[in-house]
Amino acid sequence: MSPAAYETPKLKTYVSGFPAAAVARDQFKFATPELSTFQTGRVRKSLDDAIQAALTGSKTPAEALTTAQTEAERLLKPYR
Repeated sequence: MSPAAYETPKLKTYVSGFPAAAVARDQFKFATPELSTFQTGRVRKSLDDAIQAALTGSKTPAEALTTAQTEAERLLKPYR
């Protein structure tokens, strides 16, 4: 739900009668984007490993990201 949704008359009325519904809205300022996909943990580890390889110089950034992409595609294949 977007912050603008809380400005609609329906949600204003709902929140006034049930203040706990505003908790999510109040957390927007602390929210950050997140990688969310099938096999999130394994895909994320592959990406983290690629970043580490690029930072340590064991792979070029292009090689590291190509490896991560290949691994992500392998992991996500059953989902497709």
